[in-house]
Amino acid sequence: MRPHVWTEPFVSRLFIAAWDASIMLTTIRTCARPALGARVAACLLAGLLALPVQAAPSTASGTSSTGRDVVGTWIARIDQRAAELEAMPRVQQTRVGYGSVLKKGDGGMVDVVAPGPVRPSDVPEGTAPAAGTAPTVVVTPPAEPIPQADPSATPGNALSGTATPGTVVEVLPPPPALTIQVRARTADRVGRLSTRLIELGFLNQEQWTETFDDTLEVAVRAFQLSEGLMQDGKVGEVTRQALDRTPKEAAKLMRGATASMRAFQTSVPDTVILVNLPSQTVSFIERGKLNFTMRAVVGRPSRQTPLLQDRVTSVTINPTWTVPPTVLVEDKLPVLRKKGNTGIKDAVVYLDGVEVVPESINWWQVTPERIRIVQKPGDDNALGRFRFNLTNGDGIFLHGTNDPRLFERDLRAASSGCVRLADARMVAETLLRPAKLDSAAIERQLDSGKTKTVSLPNAVPVRFVYWTSTVETDGTVRVHPGIYDDVPTSSAAPSAGQSPTAGTVSAPRRVEPKPVRPTPAAAPQPAPAPAQSSSTTTPARAADTRNGAEAVRTAM
Repeated sequence: MRPHVWTEPFVSRLFIAAWDASIMLTTIRTCARPALGARVAACLLAGLLALPVQAAPSTASGTSSTGRDVVGTWIARIDQRAAELEAMPRVQQTRVGYGSVLKKGDGGMVDVVAPGPVRPSDVPEGTAPAAGTAPTVVVTPPAEPIPQADPSATPGNALSGTATPGTVVEVLPPPPALTIQVRARTADRVGRLSTRLIELGFLNQEQWTETFDDTLEVAVRAFQLSEGLMQDGKVGEVTRQALDRTPKEAAKLMRGATASMRAFQTSVPDTVILVNLPSQTVSFIERGKLNFTMRAVVGRPSRQTPLLQDRVTSVTINPTWTVPPTVLVEDKLPVLRKKGNTGIKDAVVYLDGVEVVPESINWWQVTPERIRIVQKPGDDNALGRFRFNLTNGDGIFLHGTNDPRLFERDLRAASSGCVRLADARMVAETLLRPAKLDSAAIERQLDSGKTKTVSLPNAVPVRFVYWTSTVETDGTVRVHPGIYDDVPTSSAAPSAGQSPTAGTVSAPRRVEPKPVRPTPAAAPQPAPAPAQSSSTTTPARAADTRNGAEAVRTAM
């Protein structure tokens, strides 16, 4: 035990150093004598225990060292913020309400043409006909007497007198339509929007308006920045939900997220890829530290991404894309039957395993199971330049994209079930580092245009979770509205009897393919033998391909 330490910093450090040095010298002398292995080990342990501060500097630093620590930090921060919101007094809050997207120029007063015809007597004297309008000549049938044009007629009494049947008369053109100003249909919602922004402190009281002007757009952008949303200055559904959300509602979403996190925390690996569906993001925890978080595109409500526990076993560079059954039946086969082509750039179509020219086939006489569509590698490939192969049997993968514009949206539930990554190149470089494949080697493989699958020395766990609240790197707590209606209440880890590396915890409802139009009575030819699926732990090999196309069916 160390003696009392003086309060002066320099003297204190000097005294402790001398004391520790004397203890270490005594320990070394003791261990230098002939002794059994057990006694030597005891001496070394005594020396380490004599220097507790120097022996464990990382413990005092407070940095996370396990995946449980990372998740535990998130739980504590979200719970803290939820408690703050729950303690806030309840006040009346203005809601913007459902409706179309509000943008600059909406609301205010708009010019409209007065409804219905305008009587000549309502037109001010001296009003001239519209420019370029010629008098109308009407030939009347021989019937009853009709009014005759009076040379001295005015707009108020243009027709006077009578004319015999069959007489050609000249009728003055109608007066110009009257334009009046009325409140726009969106004026009420714009007014509620400005009121809500005043309540939140993004506008001053005197800046209230029913017109979506520059000032209101700046306030909307500031609010979006505070919520971590895309700062487009428009009030779409995601921004509207954030504006209308009460503190109590936000706290409820946070509490639900931490409950799910606690269940997940019990078995979280130290290295894991987290796919959070409500936030539509992918995070990578590496050896107990958060490496990165990026935007992602997940399954649309009709083709939901299931909550899986899986692992990445390999990475494919320059992948091909084989259209999965659901996409083939619901999306591509109707296009084939209507236009005679797939609508996919650089696609190869196989019928019964034989490459065909799409325009030469009557697709109304072909059943879906006989068709296979494969897109060649390249920048136009639906999977982008990288595919991260998992082991599930649902055809769910992580991959890149050929349409990065989707990442600019706040609501990115737009895929057919797979997860698209905003920066697949960075993920590939991170995961392939243990495989001794650096950035230069990856670049050479990309330039070659050839498909290559690289197995990972150690499979990386992947967890799909449904957390409606997350924490930014600066400690800011974000709330995310749910994107699915029929999701499980918890994305906890599997039970002791369940495999920790694969399987669905509680997958959302999967939409079955729509029935296709019946084919003629002719017996269909047998479908080709299915190629080896990439849902096994064995990476794709040259033998698993047909006609140079990988037989990997993904949900995209």
